[in-house]
Amino acid sequence: MKNKLLATLFISVLLFFTACDEDSITDAILGSNSITLSGDINKSFDATSAAGMIHDDSISVFAILMQPENSGPNSYEDNLTLMKQSDALPAIGKYNIGYDENSSDDFMGFYGANDTTMYMMYSGSVEITESNTSKIAGTFNMTGYYGFIFPDSTRELKITGNFSTIPIEFTQ
Repeated sequence: MKNKLLATLFISVLLFFTACDEDSITDAILGSNSITLSGDINKSFDATSAAGMIHDDSISVFAILMQPENSGPNSYEDNLTLMKQSDALPAIGKYNIGYDENSSDDFMGFYGANDTTMYMMYSGSVEITESNTSKIAGTFNMTGYYGFIFPDSTRELKITGNFSTIPIEFTQ
C-alpha cells in the first residue's frame, strides 16, 4: 500500500511539473513564500508556490509545490513538495509530517536539492492558517534525511518556511 501511494504521489508531482507552463504557475502566486534550510544544506530563499488538488483514477491528493523565484517550470533544483491524501482542500489546523497508512491526516514532505539529491521528511508539522478557494496559506517546520528509499540519518535536513497562494486544479 505504502509503495503504491508513494509511487502515485511522485508521478502526480512529476506530471504537474511537466503539465504546467510557466504562466500558469506565475498566475497562482499570491503573498509571501520562503524556505530556510539548515543542517546538510544551509541556505534561505524566496520562493514561488502553487497548491491544489491532483486527481487520478485511484487517489486524490492535495499538494503544495515550492521552488525558488525566477526558476523555470522544469527546474529540479530546490523543489519542496508537501502533500496529503485528500478529496478537498485541507481545513485550517496543524498537521503532522510523516506517513501513517491508516490516516489521511499526515502530510508527506520531499525536498529535491537537484535531480539526484532527494530528502524525505520524517517529522515536523504543516500549519494551514487560511484555506478557501481564493487563498491557501500556512507555515511548515520539518526534519528529514537524505535518501528517498534508504534514508541516511547522518545527513539530516531541517526546513522551515511559509506559503501563500491561490489553490488551483492541477491537470494531468
